[in-house]
Amino acid sequence: MCAVYGIIGDTNYKLLKEMSSCQIYRGPDSQNFLINKKNNFSIGMNRLSVIDKKKGIQPMYSHDKKYVVVFNGAIYNFNEIKKFLSKKKIRFKTNSDTEVLINSYSYWGNKCFNYFDGMWAIGIYDFSNKKFILSRDYVGQKPLFYHQDNDKLIFSSQINGIFKYTNKFDVLKKNYEEYLRFGYFHAPNTLYKNIYQVCPGQIIEFKKRKIIKKNYWKIENSSDYNLFFKKKNSQNIGNAFSTTIKKFLVADKDVALSLSDGNDSNLIKTIMLKHKKKINSFTIGFKDKSYNEANLVKKDKYNLNLKKIVTEKDLIKTFKKIKENIFFPFGDSSAVPTYELFNLVKKKTNVIIGGDGGDEIFFGYLSFKAFYMVNFIKKIIPNFLLKLMKYPFRNIKITTGYLNFRKKIKIFFKYLDKDLSLINNYWITNFDDRDIDEYFERKNTTTYHMTELKRLFKKYPDKMRFAQIYYIKYFLPLILTKVDFSSMLNSVEARSPYLSKDLINFSLNFSTKKNFSFFGNRKLMKNIFIDFFENNKKHKKHGFAFNKHIILKNEKLVKKNIDKNYMINSKYFFKKHQEYLQGNYDSEQYLWNEIVLNFSRQNLEHE
Repeated sequence: MCAVYGIIGDTNYKLLKEMSSCQIYRGPDSQNFLINKKNNFSIGMNRLSVIDKKKGIQPMYSHDKKYVVVFNGAIYNFNEIKKFLSKKKIRFKTNSDTEVLINSYSYWGNKCFNYFDGMWAIGIYDFSNKKFILSRDYVGQKPLFYHQDNDKLIFSSQINGIFKYTNKFDVLKKNYEEYLRFGYFHAPNTLYKNIYQVCPGQIIEFKKRKIIKKNYWKIENSSDYNLFFKKKNSQNIGNAFSTTIKKFLVADKDVALSLSDGNDSNLIKTIMLKHKKKINSFTIGFKDKSYNEANLVKKDKYNLNLKKIVTEKDLIKTFKKIKENIFFPFGDSSAVPTYELFNLVKKKTNVIIGGDGGDEIFFGYLSFKAFYMVNFIKKIIPNFLLKLMKYPFRNIKITTGYLNFRKKIKIFFKYLDKDLSLINNYWITNFDDRDIDEYFERKNTTTYHMTELKRLFKKYPDKMRFAQIYYIKYFLPLILTKVDFSSMLNSVEARSPYLSKDLINFSLNFSTKKNFSFFGNRKLMKNIFIDFFENNKKHKKHGFAFNKHIILKNEKLVKKNIDKNYMINSKYFFKKHQEYLQGNYDSEQYLWNEIVLNFSRQNLEHE
């Protein structure tokens, strides 16, 4: 994987060097810059060489020299597109997906982004039209930030690259609130005024001081079938997924597997072994048995599994490492063991496949069943009775064990009377309007993305489809940010075949009644991959997490590493932390969210 960055409207070599240096781990193999004085722009790219190390150097020009690109990501169907373009008399000089990408843009323009199966953050300069284009993949696997300063556009894979241009940005309280509500800054927002994220599925065009925003695909509007993506049924999608896995195995180095005891990664393992004689897999475990599933992952002559049981000392050390390197905060605490995983991977290879996205595609989360149940309950029981029903459960004392039964019950009933459009989000953050009122010392307001959730809820008569779209648009980005951060910090490329366009298209086009089952698990997945489920043991659903209590119980560690000057309400934080230390774990997720936000502010505003 890589970093891309630059400034349109200036030729600033010194700035490029600084933007490169602050994210060098994203591309340690080479750093290349293009300074174009005639058209007044400067772009650069830090490269992690994965495909065609010798010839895939960027910035790269199109065959007709009309465009130049910097590209972070991977286009998995590049060989298929290359064959098509070759028939159109376009000649290729490399075996890289970058050359296919820029020649695709030369041939199709913006339409090419609909034809890519992959992940990307792209910057393209169009010499003929004197404009610059930014594009981000359809689910947001690769980050991309930008800032406009009059006639200049500054862009970067990491937000700290923008801060190399200037660090004079105001904090937006309304976005601070949204972060506490969601545990993440959803595109286009960041914490700072005038710094934005390119949204998943979006194109940004910059010309003559003006920004024009376009969407090449909005997943909420259903599937995107086209020249390279045809409709598939449940009989042939399994073969298509096997072909997808084969495409994901294209790399200069051996492609390894992130392996747990879950169905998603084990299905990938089974398919990988159809294309490879042996695979290297990597697994992280914990001494805390409620969080550990590593003992269920076995090594055999086909699966050369490398396993690490992470100690409390390891976790604290990694927590400090994250503290030093996080610039864009996210509330997924599994970043700590995920970092450990990629740190193990980089000793053997720089490319790995994981199972992210399987739960969204095949309704794998337990919360899908909880949502279905609440939707049913709300149809037959008035809300005033639901408010009464929740009171007996409010004083349940929860523990810090992995998603134990008491915790599930308490959180389920706590929000039983809440707006159904927001209830999934309350379950994830356990932070509601009352918390917001107390934190900001005022009556809460409705944020942009809360309004968006209500709009999406009204849009879908099928509420299970709404739930699926929620997890794709509002929860998956949190996971993908964690994966990008943890993998890039170790200079490893992470690939997610469940996020292939064929599979997303198929799931969005398929009836939720045939995909989701309240009384069963992975209904559609079992139908498609029947041989896998018949020939493999049952895998119990177990999320990848670690016990945050290891960090949060350490009062000295927390106080030493946070700076209350970067909190809007430090009194609230320390009050909740004291309650936590005394055995009340209700605010555990809030505490974690606030801490990583604090770390990112310290790092950025000291740039």
